[in-house]
Amino acid sequence: MKYNLHSEHIKQRLFWSMVIIIGSIFFISVPLTLSSYKQYQESKNALAEISILKNLTDLSNLISRERAPTNNAMSSSQQTLPKTMLELQKSRIQLDKKIDETIQILNQNNYSKLADQLEYDLKVKLKNARETVDHYIESPPTQRSTKQFDYAIQQMYIAWGAIRQVLENFMMNSTGKTSELSNYYTIILLLTDLRDQAGRVASNIIAPLTYREKMPDENIARSLQTQHQANYLWNLINTLQPEELKTEQYLHLHRQVKEKFIDKSLPIVEQLISDSEQGVPYSFTAIELTNTLIDKYATVVRLQAYIINNCIPHVQNENNKMFRQFILSIVVSLISLITALFTLIYARDRIFVPLIEARQKILMLASKNNDGQHAEYNDTSISLFEAIQRLHSRLQQRDILEFQLHNIANTDALTGVSNRLALEQYVKLLDSHTEKLQHTGLIILDIDDFKKVNDSYGHIIGDQVIQFVANKLKSNLRTSDVIVRYGGDEFIIILDSIDAKDTVIVADKIRLDISESEFVIPETGKRLQISVSAGVAVGATTWKELFDRADKSLFKVKVKGKNAVSE
Repeated sequence: MKYNLHSEHIKQRLFWSMVIIIGSIFFISVPLTLSSYKQYQESKNALAEISILKNLTDLSNLISRERAPTNNAMSSSQQTLPKTMLELQKSRIQLDKKIDETIQILNQNNYSKLADQLEYDLKVKLKNARETVDHYIESPPTQRSTKQFDYAIQQMYIAWGAIRQVLENFMMNSTGKTSELSNYYTIILLLTDLRDQAGRVASNIIAPLTYREKMPDENIARSLQTQHQANYLWNLINTLQPEELKTEQYLHLHRQVKEKFIDKSLPIVEQLISDSEQGVPYSFTAIELTNTLIDKYATVVRLQAYIINNCIPHVQNENNKMFRQFILSIVVSLISLITALFTLIYARDRIFVPLIEARQKILMLASKNNDGQHAEYNDTSISLFEAIQRLHSRLQQRDILEFQLHNIANTDALTGVSNRLALEQYVKLLDSHTEKLQHTGLIILDIDDFKKVNDSYGHIIGDQVIQFVANKLKSNLRTSDVIVRYGGDEFIIILDSIDAKDTVIVADKIRLDISESEFVIPETGKRLQISVSAGVAVGATTWKELFDRADKSLFKVKVKGKNAVSE
């Protein structure tokens, strides 16, 4: 009975093992499947968002574009006013239709808050702007002024600001902002801003140009600021554009923006500002300026439309890929569960059950022996147990034999030297071997007047100066020495097995090498004199003590002067 009970225990353990293994596979498979489904839904949402994004950007561009016929109508004489008013009415009808269409699309896709913003914010501000424009146009010419003209333009800016806020809110809550489309979304938003800034470059000076008056300083400042903003946005777009976007057609459209807008439109406005400052007649009338620039602004819209249209197949492919992954995760999970179940049933029927039955038969035969062979049976049982114990022992030994690797050579991306995380790990190592600290030298090195370099030449040159100093450190130190970029312009050098005299010599050698070398700005060829100050400390009972002494030494150097070493 004792042996039957033992056999039943084995069967029970096998059963619970099967339950645990199948349960484990189930708990692994379900999160993976849910994750795949979530990714599939996100890609599906991203596909819907592209259509909404296209409508919002088109709407934004139409609002910016309405300023052109608005400017023409306000700049027209009584003879040309009917024609320009007809163009303005067509533009307004097209824009109003687009607003209603976009509101409907937003409501259909559960963006009711954004739809309300268009209905109760954009429409109200656009109505106010149009009423201001109409009031100006209906006023007798003798009662009009440059300020009234300029004020009407400012109201149109406010209307565009409302759609810009809707577009920004949409992108902040979109699926695409955290996906591979993030750069595309950013460029689309930047191009929307660029299109509006492009129109403002001329709109900011259109009022004095209409009246053939000298441009007020405020209008010139706004126009120049807008030009600067347009150039900044263009440079930002060039920086962010993904490599996969640079097709032949994209590069063609990109060149069109550069050649027609950046290189041609902005100089026209600059020339008009120059005409005003020199007191010479303007080379363009207000209507001529608007009609000349409107086609050049269209290059920005065409580039933006291409990017949006290029996103659609990309998102569609991503959606198909996520769907395949979702189906694959289901199939793999089912196969894993079926395989595990089949394997366990096979193991039970073909391995464990025969072993238990064989064990039972052996025990029954052994229990029937009454001729003194019982001891041999016990020995056999113990031998089997010992074999199991030996296997168990080997498994334990294998579990114990773990090799731990600690990578303390975490590297600073800019300089190639160690970073603060590596320093923290190294400090832990030092604190666990305090005897090493007695012969450890520490140099805290700081670049003199580094802030002036950043302020005068920019952060890119500042980064190059930091790299220059880091390279000097590497060339003057042993491979066993630890170099750490501790702060923006601050380095830490840890020297093992060294005394105070030699540490000062090393620090001074580095200082001299840097001060006697000239840093050359690659773009201009200008030479900068770079110097460093260093605080030195050697030997301590704790790392904090060593660091505080070196830091105080550095402070002494900074107080007394720079380009020096202090212990």
